[in-house]
Amino acid sequence: MKKHYNKILITLLALIILLSSIIFIGPKFKSKYEIWKIEMQNRETMNLISETAKDLENEELNTSNYKFEDELYLEQNEEISLDNSSSNREEKEIPIPTQKYLDVQFICQAPLQTEANWVFHEESCEEAALLMAYNYEMGIEVSKEEANEIILDMIEWQNENFGGHFDIYADQLKEFAVGYYNLKNEQIKVIKNATIEEIKKEITSGHPVVVPITGELLKNPYYPYPGYHMLTVTGFTEDRIITNDNGTRHGEDFSYDIDVFEKAMKDTGGDILILEL
Repeated sequence: MKKHYNKILITLLALIILLSSIIFIGPKFKSKYEIWKIEMQNRETMNLISETAKDLENEELNTSNYKFEDELYLEQNEEISLDNSSSNREEKEIPIPTQKYLDVQFICQAPLQTEANWVFHEESCEEAALLMAYNYEMGIEVSKEEANEIILDMIEWQNENFGGHFDIYADQLKEFAVGYYNLKNEQIKVIKNATIEEIKKEITSGHPVVVPITGELLKNPYYPYPGYHMLTVTGFTEDRIITNDNGTRHGEDFSYDIDVFEKAMKDTGGDILILEL
């Protein structure tokens, strides 16, 4: 009888341990598994980009030929005036490849990537996204310390000229870029209610794309914050959008499923910004 009683106690104890593991350890295991799966997807996406690098170079060579052909066309056709040539002829579309990647230096919105630094940069996603695009266009690379000072200076400019540091969307981000960098309006393009195809076209043309999104819709385990966010798109494959997601120190070359990314983009209105410098 005593043996039987002890056996029941051991069984109950084992069940309690099992239930405790499910309740307390299960969610942590699931979270780690989700992170592992996402990191594997990111790695596979970048491996695909690397493996097809030579093909992409060929695509770029083919793309450059379109410009060369257009220049020959203008020289040979005397009836087309120089002032109105682009409006009098059919523009040739640049073909969109299956993959394209721009090597844009990653800048976290808290560039020093420390807990103390996040205190100053919880709302600095727009500045970091714009800074990455600007630096790429200008061929500039900066240290973490330099990026930190630049973003703090960007915030101060907004405090002085916008009356505060707020969430800003594409139109106001353009106004900020013009004022802060002393750019011309025609050097900055805003596409309203953009599509994934339009993003791909800009990347194919060699320009990173600054995109506003709704954070929780991306389901990035490293970026748990809900609401408005802004990041920089740096490439794509057939089914993934590659970003420098400045909202997390893990955000370099972070890729998202195209449908998920499009939903998160459309939720903010879908207006994107491109620098053409």
